[in-house]
Amino acid sequence: MSRAPREYVIYEAHIPLLDPRYSADTVADSLHIVDGAIRWVGRAGTADAPVDRDGRSRLPVHDARGATVLPGFIDNHVHTLITGDQASQPHLYGMAEAEIVRTVRELDRQLTPGVPLSAYGWDYPFWPEPHRRVLDAITIDRPIVLYQFSGHGACVNSAMLRVLDITRRTPDPHDGHIERDSDGEPTGILREGASRPIHVRRLREIHRNRQLAEELLLRGLETFARHGITGVGDNTWYAGSAFALMRLRKAGRLPCRISCWSLGRSPREALGMRFARYDRRFVRRGPVKHFLDGAFSTRTAALLEPYDDDPENSGARMFDDPALLGVLRRLTFRGRQGAFHAIGDRAVRQFLDAAEQLSQRSSRVTRLRHRLEHCQLVSPPDIERFARLGVHAAAQPHAIATPEKDERLLGRTRAARAYPYRSLLDAGAALSFGSDSPAEATFAPLEGIRRAVLRPGAERITVREAIECYTAGSARAEGTEAWKGSIGAGMAADFVFLSHDPTELDRSGDETALRSAAVTATVVNGQPVYEQTPGSFHPV
Repeated sequence: MSRAPREYVIYEAHIPLLDPRYSADTVADSLHIVDGAIRWVGRAGTADAPVDRDGRSRLPVHDARGATVLPGFIDNHVHTLITGDQASQPHLYGMAEAEIVRTVRELDRQLTPGVPLSAYGWDYPFWPEPHRRVLDAITIDRPIVLYQFSGHGACVNSAMLRVLDITRRTPDPHDGHIERDSDGEPTGILREGASRPIHVRRLREIHRNRQLAEELLLRGLETFARHGITGVGDNTWYAGSAFALMRLRKAGRLPCRISCWSLGRSPREALGMRFARYDRRFVRRGPVKHFLDGAFSTRTAALLEPYDDDPENSGARMFDDPALLGVLRRLTFRGRQGAFHAIGDRAVRQFLDAAEQLSQRSSRVTRLRHRLEHCQLVSPPDIERFARLGVHAAAQPHAIATPEKDERLLGRTRAARAYPYRSLLDAGAALSFGSDSPAEATFAPLEGIRRAVLRPGAERITVREAIECYTAGSARAEGTEAWKGSIGAGMAADFVFLSHDPTELDRSGDETALRSAAVTATVVNGQPVYEQTPGSFHPV
């Protein structure tokens, strides 16, 4: 990876200025970078430009050769450590039962006897009837865990049930479900809190090995950098990860800015996160995460009306109303932002009701920018409440992947108004984008933008709006919009080089550039952290 000088100029670029300080059609072609910040942006050859129209300057100059330069993408919601961990694990997304069996059987042959086997990403549309018997036919001795792609469930074999000490007599946890057959025996499907011990075992195993934790975090962050991501809101949860990130930062190896979240349901780990070490620019202390419901695919997202294909089931709430109000009151009293997982419309309404009730006693609740994560289904009457209550909608357009599955689960009417980005923006709500990596099949921001823009129906948005959600919107979600998330004088020198200008679609209606756009370089704090062609970013 090349290293840029502390002061240089980018020249011959195509820079659509999305910052509201500029008019909608303003395009610059040059940037002046000093010590990791943008000192000047404009057009070469103007009176105050540090470079003339022929690219001559007293400073080192990088010729962008017409590449489009946008603010670096900020993913509002990721699991960096798990992304790094899964990068070297087999992925099962899109596989039917026969292919899953072949894949797992081959893995079983390769592993040392007794070593647990894990793989990620199966989903019900492709494997509609997962069962421990399928895995027991491969091996009855080795524990097997196949994580459902949302992360909210798992399919395990009998050996893993024994490790977890789950039998027909084991009660469901208060926030989860052990699926059972007609005889009362566990089928191997564990949902929500029932699958949590598996995740906890793996996370503790990783954090007992400092080098492994650093390697997995770095692997995840480098994966993000290849796709133009310069900042993330990270479900860090463990103080060991926060310390590992600071070690990488001090060693000059951190390719991304990170907001580190704690987990409210784990008081011990949350206390550790409170006393971890942070800095103001690269490894920041982020919000407290809470779960209000589950996911669509496991039918645990809390809905106002039952699932269309399961009329006795409306999902699961993780809090009753008084408990949620207490959590929100404590966060507000401490001046801490909360990030609340809420996928179903019932969970969204429950939170908005609590925020409205508390706002009548304290205006502080509306100033903290409490976040609702995902917001995949919102009842129309609740849309206008986001802006009024100061609640930030932190969405992930990568979830718009299988509309046929949404229609089967929600019915045609509700599925058509799911992922209500147009409605939220029109109502003045603060909206940001991310991926929830690795809980969705994709995470690249350009793919998320394409899904938000090219989707059918009334909820599609413009390219410019989608980019703003992935940049300035995500900065607002974490309270850093004063110094990152846009290109302008005084802002952090975090930007991405693209092969095509995706905003061409807004001007001409031509989708070609949006579909073809690819990341060619990613710059954080003025330094390249990814180059499609190594050494290509080299101001001289």
